[in-house]
Amino acid sequence: MRQGMRQQLLAQGIAALASLAAAMPLLASAQTGRNAGAVATTAPEGLAVTPSNNFEKRFAPLYAAVFSEGGRFSGSAMSADLQALEPILKRTKAPALDFFRLYYTQATIFNRRAMPAEAGQVAQKALVAMPKPSDPQWAYQHLELSIASIRWLAEGGRYEAALKQAQTLITRYPLQEIARLPLQMRWDNSTPIPQAADYPTQLQILGVYEDLGYVLHEQGQYRQALQANQQLLPVVRERLLALGETPRLRGLLANLAQNSYMLGQMDAARNYLQERLQIAISAGDHATVYDSYFQLMVLAHEQNDPQQARQWLSAYAQYARAQGHSDQLARAEQLREELNGREAAPPSQQPAQPPAQPPAQQPPRQPKR
Repeated sequence: MRQGMRQQLLAQGIAALASLAAAMPLLASAQTGRNAGAVATTAPEGLAVTPSNNFEKRFAPLYAAVFSEGGRFSGSAMSADLQALEPILKRTKAPALDFFRLYYTQATIFNRRAMPAEAGQVAQKALVAMPKPSDPQWAYQHLELSIASIRWLAEGGRYEAALKQAQTLITRYPLQEIARLPLQMRWDNSTPIPQAADYPTQLQILGVYEDLGYVLHEQGQYRQALQANQQLLPVVRERLLALGETPRLRGLLANLAQNSYMLGQMDAARNYLQERLQIAISAGDHATVYDSYFQLMVLAHEQNDPQQARQWLSAYAQYARAQGHSDQLARAEQLREELNGREAAPPSQQPAQPPAQPPAQQPPRQPKR
C-alpha cells in the first residue's frame, strides 16, 4: 500500500502557461487567428526602446516566439536568453511590470521543460516583483501564475512557500462562496488585445483547495490534509454535479483514501476507494478502475483478509476480460501468482511490502480554467 496508494490528484500542476497567450498583450496576434505565426520585432505601445534600455528590443522576439502559435525554439537556449535579460532590468531600474513579464515567460519555459522547481522559483520572483497586477490586462496571468506556483513549489520541495501561496488564495476565495464564481471563463474580444473576463472559475479555485490538501499531505500533516479534503468533499460533490464534472471526484476520493490510510483508518480508506471505483466504472475510466481494484486488493492484503483480496483480484480479472484487455488480464494473473506466493510463505519470510506494481497513472489534472 505504501507504494500502491500514491497520492492521486485531479491534476498534476497547471497546463502549460502558453495556453494563456490569448489573454496576453501579444506582440503578434496569432492567438486570435490573425497573422498566425508572426514574430514581432518592435516594442509594444508604451514600451518604446530607448538608448539606455534595450530590454524590450531583445525581449520582444523571444516573447513572441514563446507565445505565438507554432513558435519553435530550444527550451534550454530560450531559458539562457531570457536569463541574460535580467541584469538589464536591474541595471536600468525597470518598472515592476517588466520584471513580471520576464519572469512569467521564464516560468512558462521551465514548465514546458518539466522543471517545476525552477518554474516555482522564478514564479515567486515574478509575484514578489509585482505583488498585485499593475495593469488590468495582466490580471489573469498574475492569478494563473499564483495558482500554478503552488504545485511547482511543492514539487520542488518548498512546502512552506507552497502552503503560504495556497492560503493566500484561499483567503481571497472562501470555500463557501465558490458557487458565486463563474462556471467557466470568458474572453473579452472587443478590443485589439483580448482579455480574460469572469475569472477565476469555480474549477480553478477548487483546484487551489485540492492543492492545499496535497501540500499538507506531502508535509506529513496527514490529519490536517484529511480535514482539508473532508471539508472540500461536499462542495466538490455539489459543484461538480452542477458542472457535469462528476468523474473528477475520483481524484479527491483517492486523496482522502491516502490520508485515511496514513492515519490507520482502513475502513474509511476502503470506502473512499470503493466510491472512486464506482465513479470510474460509470465514466468508463479504465485506468482508474484497474488502479482502484488493485488498491482495494492491497488494502485487504494488509488487513490480513486474503479472501477479500482474492475477490478484488477476481473482479479485476473479470473487468479486464469483459473489456478485452489482454495486458491487464495477464497482469491479474501475475498478481494472483504473487499473492499465492506470499500466502504460502511463512510470515518471517514474507516481504515487508505488499504485492505491488506501480498503479496505473491517473489522467493528468485538467487545466484549472
